[in-house]
Amino acid sequence: MTKVRIYRMTIASFWYDKEAEHVREYEMHYKVAREGDIRKIREHLAKRGVRHFQQNIYRKFKRWIPKREIRVSFEREQKTIREKSDDLIQIESRRMEIRGKKWKAFGFPSRVLTYVKKKRKFKRKRRSQ
Repeated sequence: MTKVRIYRMTIASFWYDKEAEHVREYEMHYKVAREGDIRKIREHLAKRGVRHFQQNIYRKFKRWIPKREIRVSFEREQKTIREKSDDLIQIESRRMEIRGKKWKAFGFPSRVLTYVKKKRKFKRKRRSQ
């Protein structure tokens, strides 16, 4: 039986929205069950998650956030009863706005992302003679 652990990662960033005149924070919570070296899995998950986070923010808000402005944090890994690791990452996301001294949260539907990006198969072009 292999050691399968549940990894939880949070990626977040905030900015001031001039049009709405308030601060916005966007955060995504990633969860996956994997076996293997903790450092390698964390590194891979962070790399995959940051790229996904940047693209998602750009799609929704038309705002590109550089990597230096993105905060990535991990929770302690937990052992699980599962015998097999997952190839899917579960994602929960929410947007928060601050007005005055109160934060207001807006949830988004949960999503699923593959742990390993699928490789594309390219068809070879035949040469015409």
